[in-house]
Amino acid sequence: MSNNNIKMSVKGRYGISVLDKNKKVKKEKSVNNVFNVVTYEGAYYSLIGSGLFESHYAAVGTGTTELSRSSPNLTSEVSGRTAYQDASRGGNEVDNLDGTSTVTLSRTFPFSLGSKVGTFSEVGLYTLASNGTFIAGQLIKDEFGNPTTVTVLSDEQLVITYILEWTLPNTSQLIGSGTLTDASSNTYDYEMYAQPYFNDYTVGSSSEKFRYDEGGTTTEIGFYAADGSTSLFDSGSRGSGFDNLLVHDGSGTVTVTTRNEVFSPSDGNYTGLTYLSFYSPSSSNSVWSGVSDTATNTAFSSDLSRFPLLIKFVDPITKTSDQSFSITASYTITL
Repeated sequence: MSNNNIKMSVKGRYGISVLDKNKKVKKEKSVNNVFNVVTYEGAYYSLIGSGLFESHYAAVGTGTTELSRSSPNLTSEVSGRTAYQDASRGGNEVDNLDGTSTVTLSRTFPFSLGSKVGTFSEVGLYTLASNGTFIAGQLIKDEFGNPTTVTVLSDEQLVITYILEWTLPNTSQLIGSGTLTDASSNTYDYEMYAQPYFNDYTVGSSSEKFRYDEGGTTTEIGFYAADGSTSLFDSGSRGSGFDNLLVHDGSGTVTVTTRNEVFSPSDGNYTGLTYLSFYSPSSSNSVWSGVSDTATNTAFSSDLSRFPLLIKFVDPITKTSDQSFSITASYTITL
């Protein structure tokens, strides 16, 4: 079997403004578009843990250590974070015309006037007003990329701006292939297709629901003929789904493996099984887990779909009423 990871990437930058009591920017104390790292845990929380558009809080510190994607926090955070700011997909997504979209999320975090007084050397982004996941951060740097500091007086206001650019798949992608051999030594070639990140993958949609979840969601499988819509069998008809096991190695690699699911002889017989489409049992109609475009092997663009994997049997399968069929699948995401 050949495999390719599902790749999702992020770039981050921040800006710092210092305002006087009349809200005028003090340019000599401001920095713009400084690169910052998005941590592995921050990327995981955002892309897999439903936090992409959620509220974030900005913080400052006095640390002098260069931050990395493995950093758990600012080195020396100063107590007291900003109020939260969130973001949205609508109006912030651009099609890169290469199978991906870039979603640019900008959040501006003003500290109240006089609430931050002193000299600061690092900035960061968190998911909570205290503690929480460390999303991104870095030392304050000048236009040459050298560490510097910003001093804020009691009659001045500190404002932090964070921009995170997430590049996500908006089309199906071939991520694996192999051959299945049955008990009679019949062989069936198959292909695995990752699906677009968002359930509604129309670029520019305001829908923020996505197919990649934390792996604890119960999953069901629909069996479909070559047209992608004729249902041959649905695991939900047995009244039970199966769970997924998710492992994050802490360094940007996430592996999701489905529990081995067995379909017994009593689950019926069918010919021409071409597609296995995974979906959440919360979907009210399993047809939404079928295939909307067999030319590109893409599932329906719908908020009802909740799984990023579609399996196609290049050689359609036949299952008789005296045969069992079992399936387990896994995919790997690189953040």
